[in-house]
Amino acid sequence: MEDPQKEAGSLILLIEDDQELAPMIVAFLGDEGYEMEWIDNGAMAVERIRSDPSPDLVILDVMLPGLNGVEVCQQIRDQYFKPVLMLTAKDDEMTEITSLNRGADGYLKKPVRPHVLLAHIKSLLRRAESASGSQESAESGVLQVQSLEVRPASLTAYIDGEMMMLTTAEYQLLEYLVRHAGRMVAREELYQSLRGIDYDGLDRSIDMRVSVLRNAKPPFRYIKTVRGKGYLLALE
Repeated sequence: MEDPQKEAGSLILLIEDDQELAPMIVAFLGDEGYEMEWIDNGAMAVERIRSDPSPDLVILDVMLPGLNGVEVCQQIRDQYFKPVLMLTAKDDEMTEITSLNRGADGYLKKPVRPHVLLAHIKSLLRRAESASGSQESAESGVLQVQSLEVRPASLTAYIDGEMMMLTTAEYQLLEYLVRHAGRMVAREELYQSLRGIDYDGLDRSIDMRVSVLRNAKPPFRYIKTVRGKGYLLALE
């Protein structure tokens, strides 16, 4: 069961160089009960997270000095597996696609509306908490398809014995496909089951995560696209 008090007390790391916007976000989320930390430089943020990956969620601006947000996300994903929410003033699809491909769990365009930001944060934290809590109820056995092993008890996946470097959202998608291996899973089903929303025909976040899985380290190439419908994890 989800613990609202635990969610509200979560540590959020804000990586944002806007000296007017950042204090407002810190104050707003602090008033909502979150513990806040703010860094205004991309390179410093990477160093901070690598030395102590304790934040429960990272809010990451795309345009940063030192390293941009996409580069920061890519560099921390080898050891930070909790939610990353990207903020950007840019309004182009390629930036969004690149961010999701590099490991972002969500993407929000500026100007930031405080209560919309809060809703995204709560959703990502609930999803992460649900994945973590599933250790108590998940099957203890290993799920195996081809050279892939998925271990629900530890929320990890391995290919030929080598652990895949996945975010929570990517792991959840992979486990869902493994549990339904051999049948086509519609996009509508994936959005409802993994994100709790209806598929609007435009959102590409699931497609981006499939792309990440196919090109992960190590890569997993057995997810087939069923054109216009969804995905199939092949048994052979």
